[in-house]
Amino acid sequence: MNPGLDLLVIGAHPDDAEVHVGGLLALASRRGLRAGILDLTSGDLGTRGTSETRRAEAAASAKILGVERHDLGFPDGRFTEDEAYRLLLMAKLRELRPAVLILPAPQDRHPDHRRAHRLGLEAAYFAGLKNYPCDGEPWRPRAIAWMAGEMPGQPDLVVDVSEVWSVRMAAFDAFGSQFSADPAASTRIAHPAFRRGVEGRAMHHASFLLCDWAEALWCEKPIPHALLNLLEKLKRPASEIKT
Repeated sequence: MNPGLDLLVIGAHPDDAEVHVGGLLALASRRGLRAGILDLTSGDLGTRGTSETRRAEAAASAKILGVERHDLGFPDGRFTEDEAYRLLLMAKLRELRPAVLILPAPQDRHPDHRRAHRLGLEAAYFAGLKNYPCDGEPWRPRAIAWMAGEMPGQPDLVVDVSEVWSVRMAAFDAFGSQFSADPAASTRIAHPAFRRGVEGRAMHHASFLLCDWAEALWCEKPIPHALLNLLEKLKRPASEIKT
């Protein structure tokens, strides 16, 4: 049987995971854990870049981070919370069997991110029901957390990603179609201020730990043991982790 992923991050679009938890993914890979990204869409409605371009960038970014990447091929901006989409996501969760699942934020300016959060919560729950008609063997993540969104407040968990920050930002920069300045096709995320915001948030969260760079997560309380266990593994060198 597939041993499953230690960590899976769901993004509504390619680059969502890299914007918020690229360091967490890079650190998991460095610690010898099996981590992955699941893009729900190719981001084909985006102002800049084609589906093909964004998929190529996503593959390059995953290689930099050292994680596997999957794409469900949902229509950007047009997927819903209906059962047809939930079943596809449930089947993928049963296939990948993540111990810890990270979702987009429940509150965010982008409707796809909010919808992906709700869809992910439902799929994760129903994927564990053996009598729910869906491909694959039943599986439910042991812990669910989510990334930063609009004004999320004090984080529940903060992870020091200082040792992989350069790798994390190299993965971020792999999405040149989205984040490189281009006066001919200016977007909010392509403005240099957006990158400064990513860095500033990481410095702010790092101030909690008195380190250089950190990333934050939010979750339901009490904090699941599986999530705390993952964070403990991320703090330790790979030679000390028992698989």
